[in-house]
Amino acid sequence: MKEPRFRDLAFVLRCSGAATLSFVLAQASGLPHPVWAAMSGIIVGQEKLGDTRKTTIGRFVGTLLGVIIAVIVGTALQYCAAGPVAEIAVAVGLAATIVRRYPSLKVCMWTCPIVFLTSTAQPPLWEVGMYRGAEVLFGSVVGAALHAFSERIVRVRYG
Repeated sequence: MKEPRFRDLAFVLRCSGAATLSFVLAQASGLPHPVWAAMSGIIVGQEKLGDTRKTTIGRFVGTLLGVIIAVIVGTALQYCAAGPVAEIAVAVGLAATIVRRYPSLKVCMWTCPIVFLTSTAQPPLWEVGMYRGAEVLFGSVVGAALHAFSERIVRVRYG
């Protein structure tokens, strides 16, 4: 098989594998919404390994930032009896302010609504944030690891 075709196959297998393995491992770990792990496993994968590394770092930092923003805003606005619409507006506004300066952290903007919209009366918001962060980071690690592994196989085969 020629290298471009092999790379195409490697891309397809690592995307499928990242989604599947991330979901299965997150589910086995007891995380309540393993769908976020599966999605993150796919999202971090880029065409080049260096780009995957950059995306993974941005996803890590952005996710943690989004969780922090959501927990702070949600905790502060609970005393105002604000609902999810106000929480999302304020949290995404703060996150977007940061993203204008640091575009690689854009995941923080959608992490905020994810935290709010998957929250229930139990567990507390900070715990929901921890779960969502863990799910996203879990998938990101799996996706990046599969990319590194597949790139190594391509290099071994084609030098």
